[in-house]
Amino acid sequence: MSNVKYSDLIRDVLPHLTNGPSDPLVEAAIRNAVIEFCNQSWLWRYLPDPIDIVAGEVAYDLEPTTGADVAAVLSCSIGGNLISPASTDDLDRIYTGWQSLSGPARHYTQTDTNSILLVPRPEFNIAGALVMVLALQPRRSSTAFPGWIADQYAESLAAGALSRLLLMPGKAWSDGQAGMLNKDKFQAAIQVAKAFGTSGLSRAPVRTTAQH
Repeated sequence: MSNVKYSDLIRDVLPHLTNGPSDPLVEAAIRNAVIEFCNQSWLWRYLPDPIDIVAGEVAYDLEPTTGADVAAVLSCSIGGNLISPASTDDLDRIYTGWQSLSGPARHYTQTDTNSILLVPRPEFNIAGALVMVLALQPRRSSTAFPGWIADQYAESLAAGALSRLLLMPGKAWSDGQAGMLNKDKFQAAIQVAKAFGTSGLSRAPVRTTAQH
């Protein structure tokens, strides 16, 4: 999978700004827009290798691809059977002392973004039984993101970056009206991307044009 550098999108953003900011500031705005886009749309989906279930082991690490963080766990199954997500509050209502229960796992929960907890605690070893679908987002330290996202959503990502820059108060390039216009376009593109992600990327997304 080829990647695109955030700096490659500067040319899509800078011409829309008068008395424009420095390239590093524009690049940071682009990175933040891409992270927000992926975090909210769940478009970037990833299937890690199946994980062995270990008897008595509750926590299982999430393993995103290099340069990415987990935005959400979209599905989780054991031996081909889906188990449902539940908050710790939900589990308190469903079970008495769920932390110490053992048996076939029916739910998963999270107390951080790095792992899931299976509830009840598995009783048996099962090789390669735990299968997940993850939604990913670029790490804050990343310098690039998947090229296919840029190919399909470059204009929408530029609108997101522009909204962040134009809505900065008291800058030479500030423009509240244009900033809100681009923000609305960016948020609309997120909703379109989420809908197409849910349908399996089977159709081309609606493209928007960043404006100033």
